[in-house]
Order: sequence, then structure tokens, then C-alpha cells
Amino acid sequence: GAVEVFPEHCHHAWTLGGQVEDLPDATGIESVAVLGMGGSGSAGDVVRAIVEPRLPVPFRVFKDYGPLPEWVGRNTLVLAISYSGNTEEVLAALDNAHARGSRLVTISSGGRLAEIAVEYGSAHVSVPTGLPQPRAALAYLAMPVLAVLASMGLVPDLGDDVDETVEVCGEIVDRCHRKQPLADNVAKQIATILAGRIPIVYGAAGLGAAAAYRFKCDLNEYAKQPAFASELPEANHNEIAGWGVLDDLTTKHFAALIIGEVEEDRRIARRVNVMHELMRDHFASVTGLTASGTGEMARLFSLLLIGQLSAIYAGIVNGVDPGPVEAIENLKARLARLAQIEEGE
Repeated sequence: GAVEVFPEHCHHAWTLGGQVEDLPDATGIESVAVLGMGGSGSAGDVVRAIVEPRLPVPFRVFKDYGPLPEWVGRNTLVLAISYSGNTEEVLAALDNAHARGSRLVTISSGGRLAEIAVEYGSAHVSVPTGLPQPRAALAYLAMPVLAVLASMGLVPDLGDDVDETVEVCGEIVDRCHRKQPLADNVAKQIATILAGRIPIVYGAAGLGAAAAYRFKCDLNEYAKQPAFASELPEANHNEIAGWGVLDDLTTKHFAALIIGEVEEDRRIARRVNVMHELMRDHFASVTGLTASGTGEMARLFSLLLIGQLSAIYAGIVNGVDPGPVEAIENLKARLARLAQIEEGE
């Protein structure tokens, strides 16, 4: 249910991002950095894929504690994203950015990030609380970044793109809704192919790669199964050399999903077609997925939405609850205990 209202989330999140006050001065900005982990980090990847071709300055996503590279400084716009507002890696990297005098914007549903925004006097986008998992907040983590960049004049107005995205994603929800039977539901069909196997999701650099990586993460978290993502054309220069030797394993247990693009570079399209042919002898299945829509935002978000729904359905096929992520919570709990012990010493 939290994913089936994705189109509404997109519209609301765009509005929230456009209403934020006290944004930094855009004059002289030389770079943009996004700080985020997990779903927040992939939100940065999503934004980068959409805006980088039209952004006049470098854009990079950081997914660790830092320290940040020396080029992050007074002329860097830093957007720190954490749904809870308490992600320790993001908080550490944000402290580093603040010490450098970077221009800050924070995005969270509360937590320490919201408090820091008050302390630093920086802009903050407050998103709704109560979503079952941060990964269900993708729209609320990505759309405000797009809105902030547009409001600051770093990218052209994206209002029409948002309208198309909401419309396209609404159509996908109708087609892939839980009430739609398997025969008419592409997300359920993909789920039955990938469930119980080890998927490798391929996507072309840019939109396809961002969608592939996010699909991989959704399969990990919703379906509770190993999954991997690779980027084209880079994978054609190394990964394909690993096909064939372990066919007894891969033909039984590995499933390839190749993401295609309606506006794809003709050279990439040729590679995708050849890969379909070459991989059939080495994988249990080879499936294609094509984006919907015209603009970059609509095409990417259409893939993200189908990926989320497919991963949830795959979890159901796997016989697991798609919601909880006990492995992640256990890791966080153990790290917290170790930190307490070290502080005691």
C-alpha cells in the first residue's frame, strides 16, 4: 500500500521541496554533494541521473562517514538526506561539510538532522513520518532535492516533468496493483521469474544504472534475496568474461534482468540486443524491462516503481514478509553496543 501511493508521494514531495525557505545563495556554487545511505543514498543516485546532463557543475553522492574530499567547501551545495534523520554516516559527513563552510540543506522526517538545521540556521525539508520503511520514502527523499535544485536555479524548471511522472506512475500502479492478476501484471510476472534465484540487474549508465542499482537494493530488502547490479557498457568489458565456466550453477540459479530505455543510445540498444542473445545459454532466465514516459524523470521513476512492486511480490513468492529488515536492524544494534563499550573504555 505504501508503494501503490507512490504517484501521490511524488506530487506531495515536489510541493514540499518547492516550499522550503532560507535556501542557500546559489551564486558561485561550483559543486553539489549529496550525503545519504541506503534508500537516501539511492535517492541521490536517482537525482544525479536526472539532473547531471543539464547541471553546470559536478554532482557526486557520498555514502560513508567521510572525510569528504578537499574540493567540498564554501562553494559546495551539500544536501544531507536521512528519512529518520539519525543515520550516523550522514551526520558525520554533515559535520565535516559544516566545518568546511559548505552551503547546507537537510531532508528528513525529524531526528538529529532537523535539530542540526535549527542549530546551523540552514534550510530543512521536513517530510512525513510514519512510512513503514525508509525505502518506501523514495519519492520523499528524491523529489525535494530536485525541487531545491530547481528553486535555486541550478537546473531548469521541472514542473512539467513532475506532472508527467505522476501521470505515468499512476498508470503503472493501475497495471501492477495487487488486485491485478498475474496474467495482466508485469510486476508480478517479473517477481515469479526472479524469486528464488540470484538476479543480476543490468542498466545503461545514467537512468538505467540508477534504476538497476535501486532494483537490486529493493530485491535485497523486500524479497530478502541476494541480488546484484551492473552498469552498461562497462559490464561488457569485464563481467561477461565470467559467463560460461560455472554454467551448472548459473543456468539453474541466476536470472538476468536487462533494463532498456525508450530514448536509449543506439549503440547501447545494440549491446542490449546482443546481450539477450549471448546470455540465454548461461542464465536460468533473461528478461527485459523497458521504461515508460517521455522525459528523463518519468522514465526513471517508472522503472523505480515497477522495481519496488516486483521486489515486494518476489518477497511474497519467497514466503517472507517484505517489510522488516532484521539483518539491518541486528547490525545496527550490534554496532550500537560496540560503540557503548568503546565509550565506556
